[in-house]
Amino acid sequence: ECAELLKKFDNYLILIHRNADGDTVGSAAALCSALRRTGKTAFVRPSADVSEKLLPYIQPCFAPADYAPAYVIAVDIAAPGLLPEGFEGEVQLCIDHHPSNSGYAKNTLLNAGRAACGEIVLELIKALRGSVTKHEATLLYLALSTDTGCFKFSSTKASTHITAAKLMEAGAHVEELNTLLFDTKSRSRF
Repeated sequence: ECAELLKKFDNYLILIHRNADGDTVGSAAALCSALRRTGKTAFVRPSADVSEKLLPYIQPCFAPADYAPAYVIAVDIAAPGLLPEGFEGEVQLCIDHHPSNSGYAKNTLLNAGRAACGEIVLELIKALRGSVTKHEATLLYLALSTDTGCFKFSSTKASTHITAAKLMEAGAHVEELNTLLFDTKSRSRF
């Protein structure tokens, strides 16, 4: 139903939450890519909250300053208080995995049984396009691995590993991401 809804509109703006993490960044960038492959105009609202590690994955999706969207999608945002600072407007669609989702959007795609929003976005992209690209698989692996703490949090289930395997089969750059996200520390953090 959500895929059919997204086929009806155009000029999308995708929102990521404050203090952006890998799940919101990876999910938003992958969805933006898939919408563009569908022939839609799609951008992510720029955010200063994205870390230097994550910025290269989402920056190519950032909207120009004069972009006027017709349809707003919130990704991995459970409540209005987590919407990006300065955003004013209505959210037409929220895609989320948090059981605490307040239902603030006009439409909500919620699956609280998923460890990361990236799992839901993967299903949505498959419904929209049939498959994910290598780039989208990498972005969704970024989402999945960070929200599960590299698969060690209690939210990690057998289905989480199956999703990770599907993303690896689709060409996700797993070694590169795992090194960057979990093995590389800044001097100050070290």
